[in-house]
Amino acid sequence: MITAIASMLVLGRIGLAVSELPANKPDRFLAVPLAVVLPFLGLLYLGRLPGTTSSEGAIMRLAMMVQILLILALPTYALHLALGFPVALLAVELFETRVPRVLRDDIKHRVLM
Repeated sequence: MITAIASMLVLGRIGLAVSELPANKPDRFLAVPLAVVLPFLGLLYLGRLPGTTSSEGAIMRLAMMVQILLILALPTYALHLALGFPVALLAVELFETRVPRVLRDDIKHRVLM
């Protein structure tokens, strides 16, 4: 599911980059390898990793995948989102340690199942 969404985002970003070439604006096209292909490969790598033994690891992996999808979808904010990876992982850690167990288990069940 996430790979399909990412594939559509990648094709859209490449299409926009190619459409600007006739107007002598090659900047987006030249940035495609770093701004589009590299995050997409990272997303594929995360999606192909074997299952984690803990639910915390699964939630961290999901948070990283959502972060990469946002990087692909919002190119204007890609740098800010990339710098926000530690914040996403910290949010998962705070969720695991500070949220009451009953609420945490209910949210995990809804998100991971």
